[in-house]
Amino acid sequence: MELPNIDDKCGLHFSYRDFIECSDTWKKTRIRNVPQQIDTYRAIERITQEILDPVQEYFGKVNLTYGFSSPTLVKEIKKNHYPNITPSGDQHSGSELNKNNKLICDRRGIAVDFYVGGVSSLVVACWVAENTNYDRLYFYSPHSPFHVSVGPENNKAIVYMKGFLGGRHQPYIYSLEKLKVHNEC
Repeated sequence: MELPNIDDKCGLHFSYRDFIECSDTWKKTRIRNVPQQIDTYRAIERITQEILDPVQEYFGKVNLTYGFSSPTLVKEIKKNHYPNITPSGDQHSGSELNKNNKLICDRRGIAVDFYVGGVSSLVVACWVAENTNYDRLYFYSPHSPFHVSVGPENNKAIVYMKGFLGGRHQPYIYSLEKLKVHNEC
């Protein structure tokens, strides 16, 4: 099967290019960052149609801050900004393969980080958790983008990434109720 053009629409409001060119690192480097696996494109379609389009219809414009990440982009991100990112677990690499022809992330699917301007990320994250079929949701603060993924496991896991300890966020598994109460949603 032929890969889609990156300018093709993958939902009502987004094209594949939106996922490929949204990170700050990509914007600074313009490094080649194009998926090579059809399953990555399918996952981008799924997260767009099942999560991002509904969020935009309900809250307003969705702003993507980190989408698809090829091995080349990961290397650049690690070198310049975030040496502790974990492509083997964060799903931003979709179903892409490493140089040994193995999946970069066994979880498959895809992840995206985003926010809606003028709306607390906590409110949006709670809505996503209650109304969509997500795999993992990493929440940082009401004023920061949050991470959500889709994938075959459909864990519906909520991870509250609290503060910094030694330069890293500390993950805590939360229920939706605990996230709401703890953060006064």
